[in-house]
Amino acid sequence: MSSGQHFPLTRVLAALGAMILLTNAAPALARTGSTDTLHDMIADAWANDPAQNDLTTQESGAQKRQRAARSWFAGGPSIDVQYYDDRPSGRNYNYRTAQGGLSVPLWLPGQGTATEHVAAADAQAAQTQRAVAHMAMAIRVADTVGTLLLSERHKATAQSTLIALRRINQVVSLSVRKSESVSTEAQAVSAQMALAENELNTVEEEIEATHASLDILTGHPTQPDLTGIDMRWPVFLQASGHPWTESNDPRVQAAHQAVRVASEKDNLAAHSYMPNPEIGVGVINQGQYGSPWDTQVGVSLKMPIPTDVTSVPIRTQAQSALSTAIREEAETRRTVRAEMARVQAHLRNTSASIIMAAQAAHATVGRADAMEHSWRAGETPLIEALRARMDAYNSLTAFNKAEIDHRVAIIRTVIALGYIP
Repeated sequence: MSSGQHFPLTRVLAALGAMILLTNAAPALARTGSTDTLHDMIADAWANDPAQNDLTTQESGAQKRQRAARSWFAGGPSIDVQYYDDRPSGRNYNYRTAQGGLSVPLWLPGQGTATEHVAAADAQAAQTQRAVAHMAMAIRVADTVGTLLLSERHKATAQSTLIALRRINQVVSLSVRKSESVSTEAQAVSAQMALAENELNTVEEEIEATHASLDILTGHPTQPDLTGIDMRWPVFLQASGHPWTESNDPRVQAAHQAVRVASEKDNLAAHSYMPNPEIGVGVINQGQYGSPWDTQVGVSLKMPIPTDVTSVPIRTQAQSALSTAIREEAETRRTVRAEMARVQAHLRNTSASIIMAAQAAHATVGRADAMEHSWRAGETPLIEALRARMDAYNSLTAFNKAEIDHRVAIIRTVIALGYIP
């Protein structure tokens, strides 16, 4: 991707001219306090993300399982206690037997190491999921900020248009009272004013809802600012100056780690071909009629026999999970490559669109002012002046959308290249 493209000077002036016209024509939005940079908003939203605790718990749990897998035995010990007495049967021949045993399960060959590797892979998977969640939060913040700023620009454009329509309406109303204009002209202006006011009310509702969403993400009242983001943004230059492959994308890394986890679980299933054997020690204390009491100590071993009935389902389930993980990794790589191509194409498109939109906004706003002046001089019909004013409104709206889309496209490109602003 080319990171050093610049707008021709005349086009830059056209874009700046449209910006100045918009700024001067619309009342400035009330801002309280200092603005928040994109970096601060993403950092605050990530710190406020509930997924943090969940991923931390998963990683901590996997690390604990890894340490637990280093145990000498495959599980906790079990106690077996038995007592026999002939008195409950009604025949008291003084037969007594008491016995107890303590046994522990043993690891099958390679099973303990395989269990430890599964836990280590799970811990690494939690870390890769953290990077994916961070990336998703950055995208969510960028999109929300873009939506908010576009709504605020839309509000400013609607306000400036409404001011112009009210200015025209004052002249028309005065002319109607003086019988210099017909009532249909006043109705035409009133209709346009009503549409503009309705549009303004809708946009204000969008601003309130989007601002609330952004404040919820960051955890505090936020006033976003993206004015420093353009093709010369240092983060963009840094990100686009390095080669990119899909393997660097957190989603691909997470999918690859999922394959590793599934592979380790398949290896564990291969070493778990039968239930764990148990070894233990036992003590028997018994006595019979006419015989002295006797105590015996011994060793016990319980060895299950391997069978396909239990081992084959476990192994095939693990192999199926591994196959699914491999397929999902391949699909994720394709998705990431396609998304990168789409992001770069969108950036190129918005770079071109903002130039044309700026030129159109500059021309239509100037034409609207000229048509209004011509109408006041009696040289142009009112309907033409109104149409020119609404054309200016539409072109300014298109310019605002192109500019915000361009800034968000730069941010999305940076994130896709593996950088969190």
